[in-house]
Amino acid sequence: MIELAIVLMVMGIIAGAVFKGQDLLEAAKVRAVLNDFNRFKTAVIHYHETYGALPGDDPHASYHFGSDVANGNGDGIVAGDSEERGFWVHLFKAGYISSDKIPSSKFGGRYGVVSNPTDQMPGNWLQLGKENGAKANGGIFTPRQAQLLKSKAEDGGSSVSPLEGILRVIEGAGIPAGQCIQGGHFNLSVTAPVCVVLMSF
Repeated sequence: MIELAIVLMVMGIIAGAVFKGQDLLEAAKVRAVLNDFNRFKTAVIHYHETYGALPGDDPHASYHFGSDVANGNGDGIVAGDSEERGFWVHLFKAGYISSDKIPSSKFGGRYGVVSNPTDQMPGNWLQLGKENGAKANGGIFTPRQAQLLKSKAEDGGSSVSPLEGILRVIEGAGIPAGQCIQGGHFNLSVTAPVCVVLMSF
């Protein structure tokens, strides 16, 4: 009996350590994603301060970096495949990021650039989602993961609504309404990856 109790206790300790390890791993991935978003946003700010335009949208990029670099149209919006791809190329050529390849995240998927993703979110946004054809707008986070990311981004502040604050969360493309966000709150009953996260720049 004593031996059985010891075995059960050891198994409980191991199981607890495994679950704790998974939580720590997920927290590390969340920190990595936030670091990525902040790094890219800082790079955009520096680029704009230096060249007077947004990366990807810069109408004089070929003058700055060479004739093989595509120009944007200078309208202040990073839109269309050419400008969205050029966004990363311009940042790389300016020395603000280490590669001109479209980056991926610790959660998988990849980062993208979108304009006016919803009526309530005008302007330019960095976006992280699962690859979905030419876009990265498929659901990649569960609502619980998105909530954790949102909470860390807001530094525990009061703006934890998915559709407000520094970091925004929306349903992934093709995901039925209410799976990620329901009634203005994260739908924590859903455990599938249905959410996409965005940060304005």
